Amino acid sequence: IKEIMQRRSRCRGDSYYAARILIITISCAAVVVHFFFTDPLAHNSVQKTITSKSKITDLPLVNERNNDDATTPSDSATKEKKPDGIEKQIEGVDTGSTLNEAIITLNNTSPSTLCRQVYFWGGGKAGSSTLYFVLTQGPGGGGNPTNTGPFVRGLPKEPCQGSQWKRWEALTKDTNLCHGGSDSNSFTHILNGCPRETSVQYARKAIALSDDPKFLMLIRDPVDRFVSFLNDEVRRFGSRMNIEEAAKRPSGLGRRLAMQGEALKNLLSVVKDPKQILIIPMESISLNAEGVIDAIMDHVDGRRWKRNETEVMNPNSLKVNVGSTDDKYVTLSQNTTEILRNKFRQDVQLLESLVGKRFSWSSWARNEDANSTGEEEEAKNEAWLVASPASG
Repeated sequence: IKEIMQRRSRCRGDSYYAARILIITISCAAVVVHFFFTDPLAHNSVQKTITSKSKITDLPLVNERNNDDATTPSDSATKEKKPDGIEKQIEGVDTGSTLNEAIITLNNTSPSTLCRQVYFWGGGKAGSSTLYFVLTQGPGGGGNPTNTGPFVRGLPKEPCQGSQWKRWEALTKDTNLCHGGSDSNSFTHILNGCPRETSVQYARKAIALSDDPKFLMLIRDPVDRFVSFLNDEVRRFGSRMNIEEAAKRPSGLGRRLAMQGEALKNLLSVVKDPKQILIIPMESISLNAEGVIDAIMDHVDGRRWKRNETEVMNPNSLKVNVGSTDDKYVTLSQNTTEILRNKFRQDVQLLESLVGKRFSWSSWARNEDANSTGEEEEAKNEAWLVASPASG
């Protein structure tokens, strides 16, 4: 009996030590797996794939009001879908997004580097959402994952202020997003699509993050732009305002977006070189979308898309922000239109003087007794697609 008891004691001891060894082994394996998947330097190639079945019309609507961290409500015609794919944290930055087979490839085939920074400058209500998704997702807003252009995909679209700006700052310092190679999977740029910032303070913040940031400034007839803003408030965000009456007293964000001369003057007071800014009339995208995209790529020193890709782009089918079908788009009476033109006239004159060119819609803003030579008139009236400001 004594011998049997001794054997049972030894068996219990052996089981105890075996269990401890098993627990230690599992713990070590967990640490190794965690290190491998969270440290980008632990292996040579990391491929993060974010996949979604949605189309561009299913993308979250853009909140162009002055509420940086708010979730934008979807209208009745366009429903927001949650992403089917992976929400990946890069350096503490949430890059989860609704995408169309978006692929971010990080590899060692080309040297890691900081991304080149590109900013929208007050682009709200002038096609900024459409242009953002085309640039970051490819022609048609869906793009080809093997040839997406230079811009990293799947990042927060509107890092204007607050926590979103802090995320943007982290992205500008991340050396794992962009690479210096020329192949189609090597991203080189990040795009800040904030559509409402036009202040000197914001420009200084952007320039503090880069020696040579590039800016894209979409331009539109300020009357149309302000009316579009008011309609957006009613059709997408539920305001019950009388648009005809509200238009007679422009104020707030809508007025600031319409004051494009003042916005450009603010930016020119901060940038070192006017050539850092590209002026893009909204109508140019409809007239020659591929030409505008090529000009943007040249402006930011990024690789162009292949011609057979841009040729299939139809800008008229790329509307992202769609208003409610319950509220019709309101146009203004001629009397209210003239009131708005009088309020914006001097700012349009300032805009044209800074750009050095006239716009297709701006004849109402010119003084009839404007003094200029025939050569100056001819230069200002010739057709143009995009341009950098003529003066700082």
